[in-house]
Amino acid sequence: MSEFNPSNQANIALEKLQKLQISDGGFAAFPEQEKSDPWVSSYAAESLVKASQEFPGLVDSGILSRLKGYLQKVLANPGQFDFCKQQLCKNQLQLNALIGLAELGDKRNSFLADIYQQRNNFDLVTQIKLARYLSQFSEWQDESQQMLTKLQQNIYETGRTAVISLPRSWGWMSSSTTAQAQALRLLIAKQSKPEIIDKLFQSLLALRRDGTWQTNYNNAQALTALVEYSQLQPTPPNFFTTVQLAGKKLGENRFDGYQNPSLQINVPMNNLPRGRHDLLLKKAGKGALHYLVAYNYRLQGNQPGRFNGLRVSREIRSVNQEKVLQKLGLYAFDKPLTLESGQVFDIGLEIIVDHSVDHLVIKDPLPAGFEAVDASFQTATAALQAKADSWELGFKIIHRDRIIAYADHLEPGVYSLHYLVRSVTPGTFLWPGAEVHLQYAPEEFGRSAESTLILEERN
Repeated sequence: MSEFNPSNQANIALEKLQKLQISDGGFAAFPEQEKSDPWVSSYAAESLVKASQEFPGLVDSGILSRLKGYLQKVLANPGQFDFCKQQLCKNQLQLNALIGLAELGDKRNSFLADIYQQRNNFDLVTQIKLARYLSQFSEWQDESQQMLTKLQQNIYETGRTAVISLPRSWGWMSSSTTAQAQALRLLIAKQSKPEIIDKLFQSLLALRRDGTWQTNYNNAQALTALVEYSQLQPTPPNFFTTVQLAGKKLGENRFDGYQNPSLQINVPMNNLPRGRHDLLLKKAGKGALHYLVAYNYRLQGNQPGRFNGLRVSREIRSVNQEKVLQKLGLYAFDKPLTLESGQVFDIGLEIIVDHSVDHLVIKDPLPAGFEAVDASFQTATAALQAKADSWELGFKIIHRDRIIAYADHLEPGVYSLHYLVRSVTPGTFLWPGAEVHLQYAPEEFGRSAESTLILEERN
């Protein structure tokens, strides 16, 4: 792949954009459109100004001047458009025009009282934009803060993330990425606590797939927010750190910029020194060092499940039978489950989410006495079929010791995943709990209780 050249790409994009400008100064939404689109024109103002700031001389001043005149006419008379005769539409057009004009250097508080009256009727993204625009005027600070306080009710916050809850059916200009980016920009403008700003930032990054936010518009929205976030950050780190345990060096790393931002060290329990010892971290250079120390070990007996924002339960029944032989949720049973070897069973997982989630990973480990049945093989018999999965769980793969499934997005609700296993090896086995977690925020998870499985020889 040839090296990416921002200047060349900006020239190509600007050339295409120039062809969309209509004689009245506005921009068409697509080639050959005869009339300017006021929604697109307002957004074009933001894009063109940022391009002119990054690449001085690239954007002709005449383009900006004509666009400014067009947006002033939209602001003064939003009802000139046939599709916009209702007051809600008019006020939303006026807000977008105000934002575009402010980017063009013409910041004004015209019509804000009328626009503010419609605040509860706007969609969530428009409310966020309004709260951020109001924050620029001293006389509107109280109203902006009140809107922010109400908007925070739509933020689902965990230890690491803060996600904007948004109905899945909303349009592309009010996408989840747009809502997350606009919320991040709002809290930066309101100088909110760094902790919540960082969580919004992490949640925005988590919306990426293969390094991007899927569309040019989403990418632009996200990158605009990230640029504003980057302006809050100190100079890039440049320091050397070492980690020692009981006087023995476990690892070292130089953190220079953000190309190599983390170091992870795992020490098996049998290698830990006995007795009381110090864990020592040393740093030499400039920058902040953030670290996490975790000590993990297994307790005796079957452990209960966990509910950390997500919930999962597991049930087992004989294939093609309705009777449940065992169901495990949060509570563990001391009594083991006893089954015969040489049988086929249907394992069902029930996943419950009470808020919208993205990138959900489902993992169900198998006890050593079970072997998963891959029903996709042509040799598989049609007589042995697992119950149907929820269609939202679109990916499932069978490993030797576990089942992995994935969901790109889930709305609040109850979802089911089923697969078949065959009991093959007699003996007593530990059966770890099923687990669900968010791929980019694993601290939000759920786990079912552990159990003990006894497989007896078939009579």
